[in-house]
Amino acid sequence: MELRWYAAKVHRGRESALREQLVPLGIELFHPEIVVNKQGRRKLEPLFPSYLFCKADPEDTTWLQVRRSRGLKYFLGPEHHPTPVEDGIVETVRKRVADWNAGGWREIFKPGDPVLVNAGPFKGLEAIFVRYMPAKERCKILLATLARQHEIELDTAVTSSPSGPNPLSPGAP
Repeated sequence: MELRWYAAKVHRGRESALREQLVPLGIELFHPEIVVNKQGRRKLEPLFPSYLFCKADPEDTTWLQVRRSRGLKYFLGPEHHPTPVEDGIVETVRKRVADWNAGGWREIFKPGDPVLVNAGPFKGLEAIFVRYMPAKERCKILLATLARQHEIELDTAVTSSPSGPNPLSPGAP
C-alpha cells in the first residue's frame, strides 16, 4: 500500500463535503487557501479554485469510494491512471501558503534602491524603490520620465533588481 498525492478537480464549493466523506476513510486532503485582501477585509481564498490534493492509494479498496465521492469530478492524468504529485511539491505549496498567510513578505529592497520593472506598460524601465504596500500586495516606485518623477504603484511581482532576477513576491526563496 503506497499513499501518494493526487490532484483532483472538484465541483466548486464542494471541498468541505468531500472532506466529510473522505477523511473518515483515512484519506488526507489538502486544499490550500491563502489570505487575500478584498475590499479592505482579509479573507481566505483557494490557491487553486476547484482543485485539491488527495493522498490515497489507487490499489486500495477505498479508491472506488474516493473516485465516486459526491463533488469530485476527476483526478488529473489519464482517465484510469491518475498522475501522482511528488510529496516535495505538496510540501513546498504547504510551506509557501503558510509563509504567505503569516505575512511572510520578504523585503528585498530598501527605500532608494534601484529597481527594474519587468512587466506592464513600464517594462524595461528603471525606477527608485519608495516603499512596500503589503496590504495591497503592491509597492510604490519613483519613475523618472520626461524630466519629471512620478510615484507609481505596481504589483510587487513585476519588480526586480536591475542586477539580478530576484522577483519581489511573498515567500520568494
